Amino acid sequence: MIKLLHTADVHLDSSFPSLGEKEELRKNDFIQTFERLLSLAIKNEVDFFLVAGDLFNSATPSSFSIGKVQSGIRRLADRGIISIILPGTHDHVSQVNSVYRRHDFSDAIVLDDPGRKDPVVVEKRGKKVCFYGAPYVSSDAGHSLAAMTRKFSEGIHVGLLHGSRKGSPEWNYRKKDLVFTLDDLKKWRLDYVALGHYHNFEIFSESNRVLACYPGSPEGKKFGENGVRHAALVRLDEHGLIVDKAAVNARTLQEQRLDLTGISDRQTVREAILSFADSNTLLRLTLEGILEFPLDMDLLQAQVCDSFFHIEMIDHTSLFDSHFAGRIADEETVRGCFVRRVQKLMAGASPDEKNLLEQAFREVLMRFKANGKGLG
Repeated sequence: MIKLLHTADVHLDSSFPSLGEKEELRKNDFIQTFERLLSLAIKNEVDFFLVAGDLFNSATPSSFSIGKVQSGIRRLADRGIISIILPGTHDHVSQVNSVYRRHDFSDAIVLDDPGRKDPVVVEKRGKKVCFYGAPYVSSDAGHSLAAMTRKFSEGIHVGLLHGSRKGSPEWNYRKKDLVFTLDDLKKWRLDYVALGHYHNFEIFSESNRVLACYPGSPEGKKFGENGVRHAALVRLDEHGLIVDKAAVNARTLQEQRLDLTGISDRQTVREAILSFADSNTLLRLTLEGILEFPLDMDLLQAQVCDSFFHIEMIDHTSLFDSHFAGRIADEETVRGCFVRRVQKLMAGASPDEKNLLEQAFREVLMRFKANGKGLG
């Protein structure tokens, strides 16, 4: 039995300018998650530590991140764990100053040769373990994946591929992507294909036989990579394999919706938002429903932000349909005239135009409040 820890899309050195003063903390989360992956490999006494592309977020990462990786793979090597690293689309080897061309990763096997025809063969536990890799090369992203095909019957054969599976829910083909299909996975006849590039966990099977897996990003990089993040722990021999998910993330991204219909005061709005509070959560919260008062989003952000690691709020509440708007439409005032004008525009607007009008409506009524006109 051979054991692997399979990860991909670690994206060390990612930048997070929208986080402001918390950017460095978030960058450190990614380093800590990498360290957690190493510890998980050691704890589970795996034989191989696989990175299927984008260990770094660029081809020229910081010296600090490079040093952390060099130290980490040395730590694994000291325990007999062999690291197999495939460059991806972010940390590609196309440019001459690529991290894999300029720095020493001799404690790992780096599959950085796009012209490689034969697998790298390693003896482990009395077995031949063969690794196939097709690194991304920007000048020839559509190069043949024929080298991924099993070369001989004996031993255990593992492929590493940083590519786009045609037909995936995440399918967003770009010319630079390495594209493969489920039929490719089958015809390669490999015992396991360690995938990277798509950031959510997905296993591909046929007739109860696992063919390949995307472990997803071990730390959520952007919204959409929500919830618990994983690495894949793989046990395999010539007769089959088992894949287990292991949670590894430091913080969690979440996207939630909050219906504020029926709330009559701003304090209750704040309390409803704070019900999601978590110092380890990065939250995108969409506010919905019909309100009887406009929200000052800048003020609200300042009032709740310290209860989250990060919160991003989107105001999709409706003020136009409120009883409040109906009341002031009868006023012989500037704001009453404004409301009546918007009512006429809304009557003939498309759905997209109505959304824009609603946003403008909220903004203008907030300006009336700021200018001391009052909002009822």
